[in-house]
Amino acid sequence: MKQAVFTIIIIVFLITACSPQTATPSVEPEIIPATEYVEIKPTDTVSTTITPSPEETEGVATQNVANEAIIDTPVDYSSAVYLDDRSTPATLLYSLANAINRHEFIRAYSYWSTPMDYLGILDAFANIYASTASVQISIGDIHSEGAAGTFYYSAPVIFTFTNSDDVVYRMSSCFLFRQPQAVNFAEPPIDLLHILKGGLNPVPVDIDDANAMLSACNGTDYGTFSAGNPPLSHNLESLANLGADNYIDNRSGAVEVVSSLFNAVNRKEYVRAYAYWQEPASVGSYAEFAAGYADTELITAVFGSLKSDAGAGQYYYQVPVTQTITTTTGETRIFVGCYTLHLANPAMQAVMPFEPLGITKLKIALAANDLDTAALMERACN
Repeated sequence: MKQAVFTIIIIVFLITACSPQTATPSVEPEIIPATEYVEIKPTDTVSTTITPSPEETEGVATQNVANEAIIDTPVDYSSAVYLDDRSTPATLLYSLANAINRHEFIRAYSYWSTPMDYLGILDAFANIYASTASVQISIGDIHSEGAAGTFYYSAPVIFTFTNSDDVVYRMSSCFLFRQPQAVNFAEPPIDLLHILKGGLNPVPVDIDDANAMLSACNGTDYGTFSAGNPPLSHNLESLANLGADNYIDNRSGAVEVVSSLFNAVNRKEYVRAYAYWQEPASVGSYAEFAAGYADTELITAVFGSLKSDAGAGQYYYQVPVTQTITTTTGETRIFVGCYTLHLANPAMQAVMPFEPLGITKLKIALAANDLDTAALMERACN
């Protein structure tokens, strides 16, 4: 059952200049509009470091840097990790394999827009792959084309399954992916990258992987092959670049979700940003939410140390963050806060739609530029 109410609590820190005996800052919680800012003033008890170092935060620093073309590198999608990433066709395929490896079949099923057309009912799909010990995938060239505000991608894929009884078999597919441009959505709900076409077909034992890959897309009517665009990378997207020239839609972890939120805001994709809240209405109407970012030009962030808790099939995460916001008028504002996120155990979710990791609560405050944000982040989630 979803949590009943999720609210944004904006913590207002009122720190006054006092004598050493009374230098402890007072904290008074107050719900205020998202567009109203409360300044944190320095005291003798707080150092004046503007930006914490990675060693101080033990976190992940993100900044607006250009993407660089790099050679494809191996990606871990084994059952030992959790990967739920729709940033690119390749990351979606890794996520699909990861979901099967972890026996999170409802998550795997959810990557299709119309799974019934290609996989049958969810229970049948889960039963077919219930004995899977592991699956490995080989991805061929990913082709693309754009049309009427939508991107289409295609890729041949070979799946090598190993069952719990050590039986090995292969399946192939030629997937067609559809990704409507998120910036074109004027209101919720939003439709993100998904598999539009493609099932899993047995590969005869006398055909090797190379020939199976070459023949996987025979007979398809996808226009992506003739578009003439260069093949896309198979790499994971960069979390180091939250800017508008990158695209992050990653729900693999707390830092990834909040990074996706900031990236959506930087790209002016406010409906996508709104969707990272498990109960979007808890932050107000969509119109109110979008209006709160009307003067935001760019968000960069430094994350602190992640906290996690679990119980009764529910996972909770808290991640402190320092957000540096550049406004459309060139003003810089620094916020320190704590995002709380929730995920119901994917292996225990039984009814579509699958609910991914999402934000449930935010505590945040505007900080003066000369404060030690590392120290503020240490207590942001307390």
